[in-house]
Amino acid sequence: MGRLMDVHDGNIVRWNNEDDLFYWYGMGYQDCELEKGLIPPRNCPGIYEEFGHCGFRTDHAVNLYTSRDLQTWTFVGDIFPPASRPDGIYFRPKVIYNRDTKEYVLWINHLAPASTPLVSYLDARLMVATSKSAAGPFLLVNKKANIEVSGGGDFTLMVDPNDPNATAYIAYDAWGNNHAIVIERLTADYKDSLGSLGSTGRISPINNEAPLLFERKGWYYLLYGHTCCFCEQGSGAEVWAAAHPLGPWQNLHTDINPANLLGVREIKAQCNYVIQIEREGRETDYLYTGDLWTTAPDNLKSHDLQYWSPPLQFDDSKSLPTIRQMEFVEEFFIDI
Repeated sequence: MGRLMDVHDGNIVRWNNEDDLFYWYGMGYQDCELEKGLIPPRNCPGIYEEFGHCGFRTDHAVNLYTSRDLQTWTFVGDIFPPASRPDGIYFRPKVIYNRDTKEYVLWINHLAPASTPLVSYLDARLMVATSKSAAGPFLLVNKKANIEVSGGGDFTLMVDPNDPNATAYIAYDAWGNNHAIVIERLTADYKDSLGSLGSTGRISPINNEAPLLFERKGWYYLLYGHTCCFCEQGSGAEVWAAAHPLGPWQNLHTDINPANLLGVREIKAQCNYVIQIEREGRETDYLYTGDLWTTAPDNLKSHDLQYWSPPLQFDDSKSLPTIRQMEFVEEFFIDI
């Protein structure tokens, strides 16, 4: 058995380059003991305290691991270390590649210093850094992206594979709209958002977060779950679809990670990312990944586990293919 990895709420990508490696970018929460409070959100008591509690420390790392087979991973390092970035708390790193500038572009949540994280969340920022190397280091280029809604929360990025201009988009929720999901177009260099000039406006109901955004066979899929601050019960994965990233979006009224009548989910995960496994001459596989908060076997937040699904199953008999409900599995095998 290998060592537990400190990598959470990030993304896993195989870049089209010579090394043929998968790159797993994620948050390193460091070896702090899990905390639980008396008032909601119970697994985030540090949100009400001064900076420094578990999950809300200012020394979070942006860790990178690489692998050829998705099973054996090598630690590379902290690609955006504290010495190269403003003080504060960091969450949910995502990296995409800009083919025109030949830069890897990192977006990340940033809470600037304040009396408590809850106070800082009202002006939470999405920060941008770039590197010529997939392995970093990344250098800060934009302290506060120009998103339409203030207090940016969880987010994901997508480069449109069907667009000859390789346009990129961000899906995010925000404190300024009570955590409804919005999608916006990024600038051509991916270093900022067009904000209201390229926005869907509010898509989802309020009180949702952790969006996933990906394309399959000409359809774009948006998944998200209810607000869930390090929650041990997990959240859902509601599915919407559209023929274009800016919509119009259709609610498919499907939760592929539903709760039963007692409110218990078979997969107690919060949406993290969808890994795309592309192979020549074969269809792309899409693997759901979700963070299993408070599952660390040694009670260290750095060792909270993740759930990876077998390839998502799509019902292609419908004109707008839907995604079938996931079932928990302990292990699976996939040809990569």
